[in-house]
Amino acid sequence: MRLVLLLAALILPFPASGGAWMREVGSTFLSFGTTIYVNDETQGTVFVEYGLRPKLTFGLKIDVNMNQGQTTGGTFYVFLLKPIPTGTRPYKVAYEMAVGSSFGGQSSALLRAGLSYGRGITIREKSGWLSIDTAAEWLARDDATTLKLDGTLGLTLTPQLQVMMQVFVSQTSTDTSTTLAPSAIWRPKPDAPTQYQFGLEAKDGITALKLGVWRSF
Repeated sequence: MRLVLLLAALILPFPASGGAWMREVGSTFLSFGTTIYVNDETQGTVFVEYGLRPKLTFGLKIDVNMNQGQTTGGTFYVFLLKPIPTGTRPYKVAYEMAVGSSFGGQSSALLRAGLSYGRGITIREKSGWLSIDTAAEWLARDDATTLKLDGTLGLTLTPQLQVMMQVFVSQTSTDTSTTLAPSAIWRPKPDAPTQYQFGLEAKDGITALKLGVWRSF
C-alpha cells in the first residue's frame, strides 16, 4: 500500500525543521516539543539545526516516549542536509543522510535517508510556504523499514502570529498511520528570537495537546 499524503505547516521564511532550506552559516535553530495524550502517554522532541556551510546543515533529533512519567523508549539521530541545485526555479530541493539509534529495551542502530521539496507561496497577500518531506528509516535489530511522508502548508498572518497545519503519514510492512496536527505559532514581539507553538494532534481517533518552544540564535 502506497503512502499518500496532504500537507501542512508554517513559519517565517522557512519551516522550523528546515526541510529543503539550508540554515545560514553560524546560525542555530533549537526546538523543544511535547505531545500530551489523554491516556497518560507523552512524547517529547528535541530538534537542533546548525548552518555549517552555505550548502551544508548539521542537525540532531531526539524523540522520547513516556508513560506516567516513565521513559518507555525513543530514537535519536544526527543528520547532514545538502541542497540539490535547481537553478532559477522557484523551489528548493535537498537530501538528508542520518545515523542514530533507538533506545529503551533493546537498542538498535538506525539509518535514515530523506528528500525534501519546498517553495514560498502567497495567499491573499499573505506569505507562507509549502513543503513535502519524504524519508526512509531502517532499524538494524528488526531489519524493519519505515517510510514517512510529511507535508507542510503554512501562512504568516501577522509579524507575531502564524498558523500551521501538518499531516504526517508513516508506513511499515504491516501498518499505515496518518496524523493531523493544526497549530498556531505566537511570537511575543515581532523581532523576538523565541516562538511558542500551541496545537492539537489527531491520530487513530485519539486527540492530543501539542506544545512547543522554538528559538533561533
